[in-house]
Amino acid sequence: MKIFVTHTFKGIENKAEIENLCRIVRESGAVDFSFVRDVEHYQKIFNNPHNMMSEAKEAISSCNALLFDLTDPSVGKAIEAGIAYQLNKKIIVISKIGSEKRNTVLGIADVFIEYDQIEDIKTPLTQFIINSK
Repeated sequence: MKIFVTHTFKGIENKAEIENLCRIVRESGAVDFSFVRDVEHYQKIFNNPHNMMSEAKEAISSCNALLFDLTDPSVGKAIEAGIAYQLNKKIIVISKIGSEKRNTVLGIADVFIEYDQIEDIKTPLTQFIINSK
């Protein structure tokens, strides 16, 4: 399973956070894909937002699932989740315990995983990946 891991674009500022989440996805038994890391290389490379979203849609199309962290929602991540939903991709929603849960996002989720520490998602994510084969 290849999982598109959504992130808010913050340049190099959130590189460690992105790398950590992608590592957890790999350790859970999936192939990770991060648009911010793998396409944008932690920098702004698109001058045309239509081109950026077209590339994102193509990348989502090549994945089996999308992982969306609802803890810190953003318009970009929500759009990517909507694209994945429209493409009938599996949607994994994670959220820090105590964060606001948005019914619109939960309504498209195939699985919802709450965590105290981000590492807590590994076991339920692994089980989801196994059950999705």
